[in-house]
Amino acid sequence: MDFKTPLTWPAGAENMGGYKNRIAFIPAAAVSAVPALVNTAPTDDDDLVQAVGSFTFITVGQKPMGIYCTDKTVKYGAEPQGELDAMSYAQAGEFFHPGNSKTMHAFNRQAINTPGYLIIEDPKGTQYMVGSEGMPCYIKPSFDGGAGRTDRRGTKYTFGADSYCTAVELATPIDMDALFVV
Repeated sequence: MDFKTPLTWPAGAENMGGYKNRIAFIPAAAVSAVPALVNTAPTDDDDLVQAVGSFTFITVGQKPMGIYCTDKTVKYGAEPQGELDAMSYAQAGEFFHPGNSKTMHAFNRQAINTPGYLIIEDPKGTQYMVGSEGMPCYIKPSFDGGAGRTDRRGTKYTFGADSYCTAVELATPIDMDALFVV
């Protein structure tokens, strides 16, 4: 490792937290190729945290599943895990999808034990991939119908994956707008 790039902070830099209210999910069984980190002789910062390549779907015309999230509910972070000399990161987060639709409940049933890849997008449009080939992301849906008439009703999803990185940026972004065209 060559620690040559200083960590600076330019005055006036924009740093809005949170993520956009849309994400994408790709089941691992639906793809034959996944963007990946450069693991042989990384030469710059991009090689260390940027996944290159694109998703290759097994079925022609298949695409990632777009999921609408209630605004300001997409959350993501990464914590170190493991023993001394064997550490990595636990990427984790959550999001909320409102409602009580059959489509949502069907997705919950399908997603509960399905390894895959989750794509989240920050306010500037940078996309991050949670999960990698061999270390996929798992989603855990938790439905709450509410008790009072003013309670929020829908599914809270928690997700997580093991990774070498606190965040993995997609070098080739997914067209998120296209995922929500019916």
